[in-house]
Amino acid sequence: MTEAELLGALHEQGVPIYEQAIGLLWWAGRNDPAMGLSARAICDLLEATGLPKQNASRLNGKLVDDRRTSKAGSSGERRLHPRARSELNVTYKAFLAPKPVRDTSSVLPTALVAARGYLVKVVTQLNAAYDAQLYDCCAVMCRRTLETLIIEVYEHVGRVDEIKGTDGHFLMFSGLLGVVEHDKKLSVGRNAMQGLRDFKKLGDLSAHNRRFNARQDDIDRVRDGLRVAVEELAHLAGFKP
Repeated sequence: MTEAELLGALHEQGVPIYEQAIGLLWWAGRNDPAMGLSARAICDLLEATGLPKQNASRLNGKLVDDRRTSKAGSSGERRLHPRARSELNVTYKAFLAPKPVRDTSSVLPTALVAARGYLVKVVTQLNAAYDAQLYDCCAVMCRRTLETLIIEVYEHVGRVDEIKGTDGHFLMFSGLLGVVEHDKKLSVGRNAMQGLRDFKKLGDLSAHNRRFNARQDDIDRVRDGLRVAVEELAHLAGFKP
């Protein structure tokens, strides 16, 4: 949450403007109680939400007179007293709680893997990473989804030893893909196979190349093929719709 989001939530709850200013002091010191804000900085934040121009001198006078605040530094900043902060922690504790991740299906529909709860969580995370413009994170989670689905397929058909290395551990994505490509019994469709191949390069770069950063168009370019591959692998793994 940002200061703007905090103010938006307080405004929706009908909190008076001055108490919103106090809320900003609480937010500024949530990690370091010694941190404060100047009246001018508070006014700027309030005005940025669409409120009319605020009187910084008047606000500063009210903050100085408010026993919940004290001087925070030499530049006229104010901070909350510990007792006031404790009281507001109770009032605003909901703002400190992490927000649940929304299922947007922006890259992959979670319904494709609904048969496995842990995969639903992975797909939800990769969609959230895309929405947050964290494209390397998204690519890595896509890679994890494909790796897991391939393992699910071979476990389902009782041939799991074929995708393990000499050390007994599952192969990495490149190795798993190599097995699938040469598997005459698995019958992976042409489009799904192409989707796996198209994603391989991006997945390798995002996971292993320290100078590469994925961009939105990198994900968009492989998204359709990725969806086809995930749906077909889920079918081969015996997932129920």
